[in-house]
Amino acid sequence: MKAITIWQPWAEFVATRVKHNETRSWATKYRGQIAIHAAVKPIKQVVPLLSDEAFRLMIEKLEKASIAAGKLLTYFSYGEVIATAELVDCRLITEEYLSTLSDTEKALGDYTLGRYAWELKNIEALPEPVPAKGQQGLWNWEG
Repeated sequence: MKAITIWQPWAEFVATRVKHNETRSWATKYRGQIAIHAAVKPIKQVVPLLSDEAFRLMIEKLEKASIAAGKLLTYFSYGEVIATAELVDCRLITEEYLSTLSDTEKALGDYTLGRYAWELKNIEALPEPVPAKGQQGLWNWEG
């Protein structure tokens, strides 16, 4: 199965069906089943990149998250496949496309014009995360 590595908390937003698009700087012609792999990158390095809205959603939607000593401590998975989905489309991000998205979806991706939105459907969190070494780009997962 093809897989894509996504930084936390965005991978968790996909696994919990809060986020339905993965935004990338490159397009793919691939369509079909895809594994969602949570990157090893520590969330404390990513939190400063979150918009205020994305940070609010992370706290609201991921109830097990807590803040202590200014650092986000969570149950997030790292270096594991946490969900599967069906990649059904890859859309060029245009003003017209942006007008079709919810505010939540826009807050959880980089929707800069000219980038691409990978549309995910039939998202299913795995009952237990499966350790896997991620890679850049699309890669093959043997899980």
